[in-house]
Amino acid sequence: MALYYNYNISAGDVMSVDCAVCHQSDSRTLGVDNGFTICKCANPECGFVYVNPRPTPERLAELYRSYYPDAEEVPEKWQREMGDVFRESCDWLTSWQAAGTVLDVGCAYGHFLQAMEARGWRTVGLEPNPTAVRYAERHVAGRIIGANFEEASLDPESFDAVASFYVLEHVIDPRQFLDKVCRVLRPGGMAVIRVPYTEPLFPINKMAGRTLMYAPMHLNDFSPRSMRRLALDVGFRRTEVRVGASRRSHEIVEQVGARVLGGIGRLVEYLARGRVLFPYVGALSYRLWK
Repeated sequence: MALYYNYNISAGDVMSVDCAVCHQSDSRTLGVDNGFTICKCANPECGFVYVNPRPTPERLAELYRSYYPDAEEVPEKWQREMGDVFRESCDWLTSWQAAGTVLDVGCAYGHFLQAMEARGWRTVGLEPNPTAVRYAERHVAGRIIGANFEEASLDPESFDAVASFYVLEHVIDPRQFLDKVCRVLRPGGMAVIRVPYTEPLFPINKMAGRTLMYAPMHLNDFSPRSMRRLALDVGFRRTEVRVGASRRSHEIVEQVGARVLGGIGRLVEYLARGRVLFPYVGALSYRLWK
């Protein structure tokens, strides 16, 4: 009998984990999402939010085999949804450095890589889903590697920049992931990471009967404090958090919420010159310097 509804996952298909940021095992429960418990690290200097227990790596791999549908219109929808985020991230990187080599971890259909190539950058993309890989290989001049980041063989200090959009929330071991991002960057290189930050919206989502953080497809929810702590711990020397451009979700409630709350967040950020963060924006962008 299934223990976790909607995903046909039994008790034998899950495992327990400690906090990926500070390694502490003590936590408190924030809620239940799709039958999965959402925990918050009890360490007051950490506060990382994560799913625990969670599906095993083998069971998660099975779930992700159907993550990208084969419909021909999906790549265009993804470009419309993420276009503003991609353009802003391109601006950040090219204003920091005119050209170089960029790795996109979880490159999906390769739209960000295409945009960086148009600005003169050399590109490499990593993507585990075969449907997305086939599309990206036809549209991106650079190399597309069909593999998970954790398993891919990449030379240390081989990239000027690394980008990753809405990936870190999915990975089983975010510490291992971010450590590898740091290792493949050359000294002085920059990573641009965008991830959901949904914990402040949990009370609203509960009242509205909406999912808290899309467990178990999303396993991790980073606050600026937990992201900064983990980034510095694995070797980055400086971090910066920005509200960033809004994702144009195909789901109307999310799209309106992102536009309104994201707009307020960007206004607060501008007026406060980055010293105050409006927490209800749903996602944040990080620039990490090695």
